[in-house]
Amino acid sequence: MNESDFKSLKEISMFKKFGDDKLKEFFKAFDRKKYAAGDIVFKEGDEGNTLFILIEGEVVIEKKLDEEGKEFKQLALLSAGEFFGEMAVIEEKARTAQARAYADTVLYELSHQDFFNFIKEQPETGIPFLVEITKTVLRRLQNTSNELTMLFDLSNLVMEDHESSKEFLIKAAGEIAPYLDGIWNIDAHMYNQFNEEYDLVLSQEKFKEEKKISLSGKEIKTGWFNERAYVAVFNLKDKKLGYILFSKETDLSNIERNNLSTIFNTISSILASAMENIDHRAELLLMEKLKEKKYTI
Repeated sequence: MNESDFKSLKEISMFKKFGDDKLKEFFKAFDRKKYAAGDIVFKEGDEGNTLFILIEGEVVIEKKLDEEGKEFKQLALLSAGEFFGEMAVIEEKARTAQARAYADTVLYELSHQDFFNFIKEQPETGIPFLVEITKTVLRRLQNTSNELTMLFDLSNLVMEDHESSKEFLIKAAGEIAPYLDGIWNIDAHMYNQFNEEYDLVLSQEKFKEEKKISLSGKEIKTGWFNERAYVAVFNLKDKKLGYILFSKETDLSNIERNNLSTIFNTISSILASAMENIDHRAELLLMEKLKEKKYTI
């Protein structure tokens, strides 16, 4: 293991409890691999028996949407300091998603057999590592449960009748807020096709920002505005609908931002589809009323 990799490992929270000698001894069981951007680490359905620790670069976890494997849905974007494939090292089983290098990447790989051999030979180091893996898996399950509950509430909201897409957007923002960890400000905007600007329709201020973020006059794109603010744009094809600005009181780590990006993107897709349907129903209702008025004149 080179000195640069070792310094990177020491920055990973789950390894900070380990002494240098124990950590170096443990990582003798790992294989260091390099992947170029676009390389497949493993495919969905592949036999799994390896844990991966990401030292450098980024890896996207994605689920195929068709039998041919030509279209994929991004589930997560992982950055240096994260690990994946943990279930395979605990229980050998087929991969449930594909892992692909999003950028040039360095991974340390540990097989199921090598891991349990190490635990038998060095239990004072191997068992604490297994405990840290278990804690991380439980935390991820809790986050997933939280996100699924939020999406369930949003889905129920979509099924309700709404007078306008504005009314829906305001209610949706209210459903999202309780599920965000920490203190967040939420500003929801709707696109006004008459003046070609975005109108503020909701502002939930939980903390006082030193400098309020303004996107007026700027090209508005989905993504992180800075270390604590995310812009979730919901457009449908070429039609502009609106966006929500999520701002946290404190800065987020790169890992936290990557995790939140996935759920924010899912929220954007739900809002775009729902608002388009609401506007379409409103147009049909207006046409029906115009027809009735025409026949009664």
